[in-house]
Amino acid sequence: MNIKTGLAALAVAMAGGLAMPGAHAAGYPAKPITIIYPYTPGSASDTLSRVVGEVLQKSLGQPVIVENKPGAGGTIALDYVVRAAPDGYTLAFTASGAMAVSPHLYHLRFKPAEALAPITTLVEIPFVFVTRPDLPEKTLQQFIAKARAAPGTLTSANAGIGTQAHLTQMMFLNSAGIDLNVIAYKGGAPAVNDLMGGHLDSMIDNAAAQAGYINAGKVRGLFVTSKYRVAAYPDVPTAEEAGLPGFSAVGWFGLAAPKGTPPEIIDRLNAALVQGLKEPAAHQRLIDAGWVPVVGSPAEAQARTLADLDALGQIVRKIGLQPN
Repeated sequence: MNIKTGLAALAVAMAGGLAMPGAHAAGYPAKPITIIYPYTPGSASDTLSRVVGEVLQKSLGQPVIVENKPGAGGTIALDYVVRAAPDGYTLAFTASGAMAVSPHLYHLRFKPAEALAPITTLVEIPFVFVTRPDLPEKTLQQFIAKARAAPGTLTSANAGIGTQAHLTQMMFLNSAGIDLNVIAYKGGAPAVNDLMGGHLDSMIDNAAAQAGYINAGKVRGLFVTSKYRVAAYPDVPTAEEAGLPGFSAVGWFGLAAPKGTPPEIIDRLNAALVQGLKEPAAHQRLIDAGWVPVVGSPAEAQARTLADLDALGQIVRKIGLQPN
């Protein structure tokens, strides 16, 4: 091969290599997509991840697989996605806890807000404060009065130290000026089982996870932490309505890809989700489950993450939680 021919061939090869990301994006998706879910199977948000998978599969014409990788506040799943190829075939099911709380509690090798490219926020997650149904105190004001009269005697559970439910619980105690015997469980399911069994007085959990229990009368909802009532159980008041003015806290779930994923792929995934989750059937399915759909742009999702990273970090420091 002479020098001119060799240089020409090299130039063509380099041009082809440089064109590959765009060409790859144009043919996307050409194989199944995997969503890495950071919690155990069977939870309320697990159902949400599968709704998202169904919407993407219908829109993109490729199978969407949900794979569970729980642990370390959701960061094991995020770490797996951060290490994946940025080609749109491995996506992270993100949560405000993993994205904005865990970075303050775990010594991570990466910063989630910088190592992942947001696709969209999917839903907001109000929290709900529930009690065992036979507790004599039937309103928030009655509960607060009892707690003030006998500090530390009423029990209250959360899904684990450092979860956003735990932080919201601490915010509630501070706002109400009460002291409860706080018990951290490893997940919301065992806590609600103990609550229904009469072994606990109260707990705070995400609104969707408690919808079935509240509507069946197995627990009593005293208030939701959002500024709006939850459609799945509209009789449960907001904190403001229940007598705790100014109190508000919501989490969220979203979807993200590894940093470096071509913008065309991010935009295609975003468009599929925005359109699909706004369709009446999918939208109502989320509402009925207790979620609040808030799909939007990648930029909006990133702004929400950064704002929560700052705000929740302040709460972590205020209550004295130390990184592991």
